[in-house]
Amino acid sequence: MPSTATRDATARRSGVELAHFWGAGDGERMLSAVLEAFRSRHPEIGVTETAYDNHGLAIKSRILQRDPPSVFVEWPDRNLEPYHQAGAIRDITDIWMDNGWEDVFIEGPRERSRMGGEYVGVPVDIHRMNNVFYNVDLAEEIGVDPSRIDDPREFLEVLEACDAGGLVGMEQPKKNPSTLVQLFTNIFIGQFGAPAYAELTRENPAGLESELREALELVDAFSDLASEDAAFLDMVDASDRFVARESVFFQQGDWMAGEYADVTDYEYGRDWGRVNFPGTDGVYVMGVDSIVAAENAGFGPDTRTFLEFVGSPEALEVLNRIKGSIPPRRDISLDDYPRFLQEQFADFERADHFPAGHALQITPSAFVEVKTAFSDFLADRDPAATATDLVEAYGTGIDR
Repeated sequence: MPSTATRDATARRSGVELAHFWGAGDGERMLSAVLEAFRSRHPEIGVTETAYDNHGLAIKSRILQRDPPSVFVEWPDRNLEPYHQAGAIRDITDIWMDNGWEDVFIEGPRERSRMGGEYVGVPVDIHRMNNVFYNVDLAEEIGVDPSRIDDPREFLEVLEACDAGGLVGMEQPKKNPSTLVQLFTNIFIGQFGAPAYAELTRENPAGLESELREALELVDAFSDLASEDAAFLDMVDASDRFVARESVFFQQGDWMAGEYADVTDYEYGRDWGRVNFPGTDGVYVMGVDSIVAAENAGFGPDTRTFLEFVGSPEALEVLNRIKGSIPPRRDISLDDYPRFLQEQFADFERADHFPAGHALQITPSAFVEVKTAFSDFLADRDPAATATDLVEAYGTGIDR
Protein backbone atom coordinates (compact mmCIF):
# COMPACT_ATOMS: atom_id res chain seq x y z
CA MET A 1 0.00 0.00 0.00
CA PRO A 2 1.23 3.58 -0.67
CA SER A 3 2.15 5.75 2.29
CA THR A 4 -0.27 8.28 3.76
CA ALA A 5 1.80 11.05 2.21
CA THR A 6 1.49 9.43 -1.21
CA ARG A 7 -2.27 9.01 -0.81
CA ASP A 8 -2.67 12.63 0.30
CA ALA A 9 -0.64 13.88 -2.65
CA THR A 10 -2.60 11.69 -5.04
CA ALA A 11 -5.90 12.87 -3.60
CA ARG A 12 -5.10 16.43 -4.66
CA ARG A 13 -4.82 15.38 -8.31
CA SER A 14 -7.50 17.08 -10.41
CA GLY A 15 -9.14 15.97 -13.62
CA VAL A 16 -10.16 12.49 -14.67
CA GLU A 17 -8.38 9.82 -16.71
CA LEU A 18 -10.67 7.24 -18.30
CA ALA A 19 -9.01 4.03 -19.50
CA HIS A 20 -11.08 1.91 -21.86
CA PHE A 21 -11.10 -0.70 -24.62
CA TRP A 22 -13.67 0.93 -26.89
CA GLY A 23 -12.54 1.29 -30.46
CA ALA A 24 -13.74 0.72 -34.00
CA GLY A 25 -16.75 -1.59 -34.02
CA ASP A 26 -17.35 -1.16 -30.31
CA GLY A 27 -18.05 2.42 -29.35
CA GLU A 28 -15.44 4.85 -30.63
CA ARG A 29 -18.03 7.34 -31.91
CA MET A 30 -20.17 6.79 -28.82
CA LEU A 31 -17.36 7.69 -26.43
CA SER A 32 -16.61 10.87 -28.33
CA ALA A 33 -20.26 11.96 -28.02
CA VAL A 34 -20.45 11.14 -24.30
CA LEU A 35 -17.22 13.01 -23.49
CA GLU A 36 -18.38 15.98 -25.55
CA ALA A 37 -21.58 16.11 -23.50
CA PHE A 38 -19.63 15.88 -20.25
CA ARG A 39 -17.22 18.65 -21.22
CA SER A 40 -20.12 20.84 -22.26
CA ARG A 41 -21.75 20.41 -18.86
CA HIS A 42 -18.50 20.48 -16.83
CA PRO A 43 -15.93 22.54 -18.75
CA GLU A 44 -13.96 23.07 -15.55
CA ILE A 45 -13.07 19.35 -15.33
CA GLY A 46 -10.37 18.00 -17.60
CA VAL A 47 -10.92 14.50 -18.97
CA THR A 48 -8.32 12.46 -20.77
CA GLU A 49 -8.88 9.05 -22.29
CA THR A 50 -6.45 6.21 -22.69
CA ALA A 51 -7.35 3.30 -24.98
CA TYR A 52 -5.60 -0.05 -24.60
CA ASP A 53 -5.68 -2.98 -27.00
CA ASN A 54 -4.66 -5.31 -24.17
CA HIS A 55 -6.83 -3.49 -21.67
CA GLY A 56 -6.94 -5.92 -18.76
CA LEU A 57 -3.20 -6.48 -18.70
CA ALA A 58 -2.48 -2.75 -18.97
CA ILE A 59 -4.81 -1.88 -16.09
CA LYS A 60 -3.37 -4.58 -13.84
CA SER A 61 0.15 -3.38 -14.66
CA ARG A 62 -0.73 0.19 -13.76
CA ILE A 63 -2.35 -0.91 -10.51
CA LEU A 64 0.80 -2.82 -9.55
CA GLN A 65 2.87 0.26 -10.40
CA ARG A 66 0.59 2.33 -8.14
CA ASP A 67 -0.38 4.52 -11.07
CA PRO A 68 -3.97 3.47 -11.85
CA PRO A 69 -6.26 5.63 -14.00
CA SER A 70 -9.00 7.50 -12.17
CA VAL A 71 -11.69 5.29 -13.69
CA PHE A 72 -11.63 2.43 -16.15
CA VAL A 73 -14.07 0.37 -18.18
CA GLU A 74 -14.48 -3.27 -17.20
CA TRP A 75 -17.04 -6.02 -17.43
CA PRO A 76 -18.77 -6.41 -14.05
CA ASP A 77 -19.88 -9.47 -12.07
CA ARG A 78 -17.28 -12.22 -11.67
CA ASN A 79 -14.81 -10.43 -13.91
CA LEU A 80 -14.32 -7.83 -11.14
CA GLU A 81 -13.64 -10.36 -8.39
CA PRO A 82 -9.82 -10.20 -8.59
CA TYR A 83 -9.87 -6.38 -8.49
CA HIS A 84 -12.23 -6.41 -5.51
CA GLN A 85 -10.29 -9.07 -3.63
CA ALA A 86 -7.07 -7.09 -4.14
CA GLY A 87 -8.68 -3.88 -2.88
CA ALA A 88 -7.94 -2.23 -6.24
CA ILE A 89 -11.40 -0.78 -6.92
CA ARG A 90 -13.37 1.66 -4.85
CA ASP A 91 -16.64 1.16 -2.99
CA ILE A 92 -19.00 3.69 -4.60
CA THR A 93 -22.15 2.73 -2.68
CA ASP A 94 -22.45 6.32 -1.46
CA ILE A 95 -22.80 7.53 -5.05
CA TRP A 96 -25.53 4.96 -5.69
CA MET A 97 -27.40 5.95 -2.55
CA ASP A 98 -27.02 9.71 -3.01
CA ASN A 99 -28.37 9.51 -6.56
CA GLY A 100 -31.19 7.03 -5.90
CA TRP A 101 -29.80 4.64 -8.46
CA GLU A 102 -31.12 1.48 -6.79
CA ASP A 103 -34.63 2.54 -7.77
CA VAL A 104 -33.91 3.24 -11.45
CA PHE A 105 -31.26 0.77 -12.63
CA ILE A 106 -32.55 -2.52 -14.04
CA GLU A 107 -32.01 -5.50 -11.74
CA GLY A 108 -29.64 -7.51 -13.94
CA PRO A 109 -26.94 -4.89 -14.48
CA ARG A 110 -27.57 -3.44 -11.02
CA GLU A 111 -26.88 -6.71 -9.18
CA ARG A 112 -23.91 -7.49 -11.39
CA SER A 113 -22.41 -4.19 -10.21
CA ARG A 114 -22.55 -5.21 -6.55
CA MET A 115 -19.83 -7.20 -4.82
CA GLY A 116 -19.59 -8.13 -1.15
CA GLY A 117 -22.56 -5.92 -0.38
CA GLU A 118 -20.89 -2.91 -2.01
CA TYR A 119 -21.52 -1.21 -5.31
CA VAL A 120 -18.25 -1.18 -7.21
CA GLY A 121 -19.28 -0.07 -10.68
CA VAL A 122 -21.65 2.01 -12.78
CA PRO A 123 -23.28 -0.15 -15.48
CA VAL A 124 -23.58 1.79 -18.71
CA ASP A 125 -25.23 -0.57 -21.21
CA ILE A 126 -26.99 -3.87 -21.80
CA HIS A 127 -25.83 -5.70 -24.89
CA ARG A 128 -27.42 -8.77 -26.37
CA MET A 129 -25.09 -11.52 -27.49
CA ASN A 130 -27.50 -14.10 -28.98
CA ASN A 131 -28.25 -12.24 -32.20
CA VAL A 132 -28.12 -13.57 -35.73
CA PHE A 133 -28.04 -10.83 -38.37
CA TYR A 134 -28.98 -11.66 -41.94
CA ASN A 135 -29.00 -10.02 -45.36
CA VAL A 136 -32.64 -9.91 -46.39
CA ASP A 137 -32.16 -10.43 -50.12
CA LEU A 138 -29.74 -13.34 -49.67
CA ALA A 139 -32.11 -15.06 -47.23
CA GLU A 140 -34.89 -14.66 -49.78
CA GLU A 141 -32.58 -15.98 -52.51
CA ILE A 142 -32.07 -19.25 -50.65
CA GLY A 143 -35.74 -19.42 -49.68
CA VAL A 144 -35.27 -19.22 -45.92
CA ASP A 145 -37.26 -17.33 -43.29
CA PRO A 146 -34.65 -16.86 -40.52
CA SER A 147 -37.38 -16.44 -37.89
CA ARG A 148 -38.55 -19.99 -38.54
CA ILE A 149 -35.24 -21.74 -37.88
CA ASP A 150 -35.97 -23.56 -34.63
CA ASP A 151 -32.69 -24.85 -33.23
CA PRO A 152 -28.92 -25.07 -33.90
CA ARG A 153 -29.19 -28.31 -35.87
CA GLU A 154 -31.75 -26.85 -38.23
CA PHE A 155 -29.57 -23.75 -38.54
CA LEU A 156 -26.66 -26.01 -39.51
CA GLU A 157 -28.81 -27.54 -42.26
CA VAL A 158 -29.54 -24.04 -43.59
CA LEU A 159 -25.83 -23.19 -43.62
CA GLU A 160 -25.08 -26.45 -45.42
CA ALA A 161 -27.67 -25.53 -48.05
CA CYS A 162 -25.98 -22.14 -48.47
CA ASP A 163 -22.64 -23.85 -48.95
CA ALA A 164 -24.10 -26.22 -51.52
CA GLY A 165 -25.42 -23.18 -53.39
CA GLY A 166 -22.03 -21.51 -53.46
CA LEU A 167 -22.74 -19.00 -50.69
CA VAL A 168 -20.97 -18.44 -47.37
CA GLY A 169 -23.77 -19.14 -44.92
CA MET A 170 -22.26 -17.37 -41.93
CA GLU A 171 -19.02 -15.51 -41.39
CA GLN A 172 -17.25 -16.89 -38.32
CA PRO A 173 -14.26 -14.79 -37.19
CA LYS A 174 -11.74 -17.04 -35.44
CA LYS A 175 -8.75 -14.77 -34.97
CA ASN A 176 -9.80 -14.27 -31.34
CA PRO A 177 -11.07 -17.40 -29.54
CA SER A 178 -13.60 -15.23 -27.67
CA THR A 179 -15.78 -15.07 -30.78
CA LEU A 180 -15.80 -18.85 -30.99
CA VAL A 181 -16.69 -19.03 -27.29
CA GLN A 182 -19.64 -16.75 -28.03
CA LEU A 183 -20.81 -19.01 -30.86
CA PHE A 184 -20.46 -22.01 -28.56
CA THR A 185 -22.51 -20.25 -25.86
CA ASN A 186 -25.39 -19.67 -28.24
CA ILE A 187 -25.24 -23.20 -29.63
CA PHE A 188 -25.17 -24.68 -26.12
CA ILE A 189 -28.12 -22.57 -24.91
CA GLY A 190 -30.00 -23.16 -28.15
CA GLN A 191 -29.55 -26.90 -27.83
CA PHE A 192 -29.91 -27.43 -24.08
CA GLY A 193 -31.42 -24.26 -22.59
CA ALA A 194 -30.35 -21.43 -20.30
CA PRO A 195 -30.66 -23.49 -17.06
CA ALA A 196 -28.15 -25.99 -18.47
CA TYR A 197 -25.78 -23.12 -19.29
CA ALA A 198 -26.08 -21.86 -15.70
CA GLU A 199 -25.25 -25.35 -14.44
CA LEU A 200 -22.27 -25.57 -16.80
CA THR A 201 -20.75 -22.24 -15.83
CA ARG A 202 -21.59 -21.96 -12.14
CA GLU A 203 -22.64 -25.29 -10.70
CA ASN A 204 -21.65 -28.68 -12.11
CA PRO A 205 -19.77 -28.78 -15.44
CA ALA A 206 -18.76 -32.42 -14.86
CA GLY A 207 -22.40 -33.46 -15.08
CA LEU A 208 -22.69 -32.00 -18.58
CA GLU A 209 -19.74 -33.54 -20.41
CA SER A 210 -21.93 -35.35 -22.94
CA GLU A 211 -23.85 -32.12 -23.66
CA LEU A 212 -20.54 -30.30 -24.05
CA ARG A 213 -19.36 -32.88 -26.54
CA GLU A 214 -22.58 -32.61 -28.57
CA ALA A 215 -22.41 -28.81 -28.62
CA LEU A 216 -18.77 -28.93 -29.69
CA GLU A 217 -19.61 -31.32 -32.49
CA LEU A 218 -22.03 -28.68 -33.74
CA VAL A 219 -19.40 -25.95 -33.40
CA ASP A 220 -17.07 -28.15 -35.41
CA ALA A 221 -19.69 -28.62 -38.12
CA PHE A 222 -20.38 -24.87 -38.21
CA SER A 223 -16.64 -24.23 -38.51
CA ASP A 224 -16.41 -26.48 -41.55
CA LEU A 225 -18.73 -24.05 -43.35
CA ALA A 226 -16.77 -20.88 -42.55
CA SER A 227 -14.69 -18.92 -45.03
CA GLU A 228 -11.36 -20.50 -45.83
CA ASP A 229 -9.52 -17.60 -44.20
CA ALA A 230 -11.78 -17.40 -41.12
CA ALA A 231 -8.80 -18.03 -38.83
CA PHE A 232 -7.42 -14.64 -39.87
CA LEU A 233 -10.66 -12.68 -39.45
CA ASP A 234 -11.55 -10.57 -36.44
CA MET A 235 -15.04 -9.39 -35.53
CA VAL A 236 -14.85 -6.16 -37.55
CA ASP A 237 -13.42 -7.89 -40.64
CA ALA A 238 -16.21 -10.46 -40.60
CA SER A 239 -18.85 -7.79 -40.08
CA ASP A 240 -17.52 -5.79 -43.03
CA ARG A 241 -17.84 -8.86 -45.23
CA PHE A 242 -21.39 -9.42 -44.02
CA VAL A 243 -22.35 -5.82 -44.85
CA ALA A 244 -20.78 -6.33 -48.29
CA ARG A 245 -23.21 -9.26 -48.76
CA GLU A 246 -20.43 -11.84 -48.77
CA SER A 247 -22.38 -14.00 -46.31
CA VAL A 248 -26.04 -14.61 -45.61
CA PHE A 249 -25.76 -14.57 -41.80
CA PHE A 250 -23.52 -13.11 -39.12
CA GLN A 251 -23.71 -14.03 -35.44
CA GLN A 252 -22.58 -11.27 -33.09
CA GLY A 253 -23.55 -8.91 -30.28
CA ASP A 254 -25.87 -6.00 -30.92
CA TRP A 255 -22.94 -3.57 -30.76
CA MET A 256 -22.50 -4.26 -34.47
CA ALA A 257 -25.90 -2.70 -35.13
CA GLY A 258 -24.53 0.66 -34.03
CA GLU A 259 -22.02 0.35 -36.87
CA TYR A 260 -24.64 -0.74 -39.41
CA ALA A 261 -26.63 2.43 -38.73
CA ASP A 262 -23.73 4.41 -40.23
CA VAL A 263 -23.56 2.39 -43.46
CA THR A 264 -24.97 4.30 -46.42
CA ASP A 265 -28.04 2.73 -48.02
CA TYR A 266 -28.13 -0.20 -45.57
CA GLU A 267 -31.46 -0.05 -43.79
CA TYR A 268 -32.74 -2.24 -40.98
CA GLY A 269 -35.76 -4.24 -42.06
CA ARG A 270 -35.16 -3.60 -45.75
CA ASP A 271 -31.54 -4.67 -46.27
CA TRP A 272 -30.68 -6.48 -43.05
CA GLY A 273 -32.59 -8.09 -40.24
CA ARG A 274 -32.06 -9.81 -36.92
CA VAL A 275 -33.41 -12.90 -35.17
CA ASN A 276 -32.60 -14.70 -31.96
CA PHE A 277 -29.99 -17.39 -32.37
CA PRO A 278 -32.07 -20.49 -33.18
CA GLY A 279 -33.30 -22.16 -30.02
CA THR A 280 -32.78 -19.13 -27.76
CA ASP A 281 -36.20 -17.48 -27.86
CA GLY A 282 -37.00 -16.09 -24.42
CA VAL A 283 -33.30 -15.79 -23.61
CA TYR A 284 -31.38 -12.51 -23.48
CA VAL A 285 -27.67 -13.34 -23.26
CA MET A 286 -26.30 -10.19 -21.69
CA GLY A 287 -23.08 -8.34 -21.99
CA VAL A 288 -22.62 -5.33 -19.71
CA ASP A 289 -19.91 -2.70 -19.58
CA SER A 290 -19.30 -0.81 -16.36
CA ILE A 291 -17.09 2.02 -15.22
CA VAL A 292 -15.23 1.50 -11.96
CA ALA A 293 -13.12 3.82 -9.85
CA ALA A 294 -9.61 2.74 -8.94
CA GLU A 295 -8.35 2.89 -5.38
CA ASN A 296 -5.23 4.98 -4.83
CA ALA A 297 -5.99 7.14 -7.87
CA GLY A 298 -6.86 10.35 -6.09
CA PHE A 299 -10.63 9.93 -5.84
CA GLY A 300 -12.00 13.43 -5.44
CA PRO A 301 -14.84 15.71 -6.57
CA ASP A 302 -13.88 15.50 -10.25
CA THR A 303 -14.01 11.71 -10.34
CA ARG A 304 -17.25 11.64 -8.41
CA THR A 305 -18.81 14.16 -10.80
CA PHE A 306 -17.70 12.08 -13.78
CA LEU A 307 -19.19 8.87 -12.34
CA GLU A 308 -22.46 10.63 -11.53
CA PHE A 309 -22.60 11.91 -15.10
CA VAL A 310 -21.96 8.56 -16.80
CA GLY A 311 -24.72 7.04 -14.69
CA SER A 312 -27.18 9.81 -15.56
CA PRO A 313 -30.08 9.56 -18.03
CA GLU A 314 -28.44 12.23 -20.21
CA ALA A 315 -25.22 10.25 -20.67
CA LEU A 316 -26.81 6.82 -20.95
CA GLU A 317 -29.37 7.95 -23.50
CA VAL A 318 -26.58 9.10 -25.82
CA LEU A 319 -24.23 6.22 -25.05
CA ASN A 320 -26.66 3.43 -25.78
CA ARG A 321 -28.36 5.02 -28.77
CA ILE A 322 -25.03 5.32 -30.57
CA LYS A 323 -23.40 2.15 -29.27
CA GLY A 324 -26.25 -0.14 -30.30
CA SER A 325 -27.34 -1.28 -26.84
CA ILE A 326 -30.26 -0.69 -24.49
CA PRO A 327 -29.96 1.51 -21.39
CA PRO A 328 -29.57 -0.11 -17.96
CA ARG A 329 -31.94 2.50 -16.46
CA ARG A 330 -35.73 2.32 -16.71
CA ASP A 331 -36.27 6.08 -16.76
CA ILE A 332 -34.83 6.64 -20.26
CA SER A 333 -37.17 7.03 -23.19
CA LEU A 334 -36.35 5.00 -26.29
CA ASP A 335 -38.71 7.01 -28.50
CA ASP A 336 -35.80 8.51 -30.46
CA TYR A 337 -33.86 5.25 -30.66
CA PRO A 338 -33.58 3.23 -33.88
CA ARG A 339 -36.33 0.67 -34.42
CA PHE A 340 -33.76 -2.09 -33.98
CA LEU A 341 -33.03 -1.05 -30.38
CA GLN A 342 -36.70 -0.50 -29.57
CA GLU A 343 -37.34 -4.08 -30.65
CA GLN A 344 -34.39 -5.30 -28.60
CA PHE A 345 -35.80 -3.62 -25.50
CA ALA A 346 -39.23 -5.13 -26.12
CA ASP A 347 -37.56 -8.54 -26.38
CA PHE A 348 -35.68 -7.84 -23.16
CA GLU A 349 -38.98 -7.13 -21.41
CA ARG A 350 -40.44 -10.43 -22.69
CA ALA A 351 -37.42 -12.60 -21.90
CA ASP A 352 -37.46 -15.26 -19.19
CA HIS A 353 -33.72 -15.92 -18.83
CA PHE A 354 -30.84 -13.44 -18.62
CA PRO A 355 -27.56 -15.38 -18.58
CA ALA A 356 -24.38 -13.42 -19.18
CA GLY A 357 -21.61 -14.03 -21.65
CA HIS A 358 -18.54 -15.85 -20.38
CA ALA A 359 -16.62 -12.69 -19.43
CA LEU A 360 -19.22 -11.90 -16.75
CA GLN A 361 -20.49 -15.38 -16.00
CA ILE A 362 -17.23 -17.03 -14.94
CA THR A 363 -14.04 -15.91 -13.20
CA PRO A 364 -11.23 -14.36 -15.25
CA SER A 365 -8.97 -17.36 -14.61
CA ALA A 366 -11.67 -19.75 -15.79
CA PHE A 367 -12.29 -17.57 -18.85
CA VAL A 368 -8.61 -17.79 -19.76
CA GLU A 369 -8.77 -21.58 -19.47
CA VAL A 370 -11.94 -21.73 -21.59
CA LYS A 371 -10.36 -19.59 -24.32
CA THR A 372 -7.25 -21.76 -24.22
CA ALA A 373 -9.41 -24.86 -24.67
CA PHE A 374 -11.06 -23.29 -27.72
CA SER A 375 -7.72 -22.24 -29.17
CA ASP A 376 -6.65 -25.88 -28.92
CA PHE A 377 -9.98 -26.95 -30.41
CA LEU A 378 -9.35 -24.80 -33.49
CA ALA A 379 -6.10 -26.69 -33.97
CA ASP A 380 -7.10 -30.29 -33.25
CA ARG A 381 -10.91 -30.24 -33.83
CA ASP A 382 -11.44 -32.94 -31.19
CA PRO A 383 -14.85 -32.42 -29.49
CA ALA A 384 -14.35 -35.21 -26.94
CA ALA A 385 -10.95 -33.96 -25.77
CA THR A 386 -12.14 -30.35 -25.68
CA ALA A 387 -15.23 -31.34 -23.67
CA THR A 388 -12.93 -32.84 -21.04
CA ASP A 389 -10.76 -29.71 -21.09
CA LEU A 390 -13.81 -27.49 -20.66
CA VAL A 391 -15.10 -29.44 -17.67
CA GLU A 392 -11.79 -28.73 -15.98
CA ALA A 393 -11.73 -25.10 -17.17
CA TYR A 394 -15.20 -24.26 -15.87
CA GLY A 395 -14.43 -26.09 -12.65
CA THR A 396 -11.54 -23.76 -11.82
CA GLY A 397 -13.99 -20.92 -11.26
CA ILE A 398 -16.61 -22.71 -9.18
CA ASP A 399 -16.57 -22.38 -5.40
CA ARG A 400 -16.52 -25.78 -3.77
